[in-house]
Amino acid sequence: MPRRKYRALERECHRQAAITGHKETRGELKKMEREYKVLADWLEARRRANQQPPTEE
Repeated sequence: MPRRKYRALERECHRQAAITGHKETRGELKKMEREYKVLADWLEARRRANQQPPTEE
């Protein structure tokens, strides 16, 4: 799944957690938000690493 989709899911979980009144649901949404952030950050770092030119030694 592309990074931007994980970012969109991260934002949507954040938004839903902010508006829900149910404590357990809010906790699960925040957990999902963190998980999507980790995935998006990891994919972004991997993409950046693949785009860097090789270093000369």
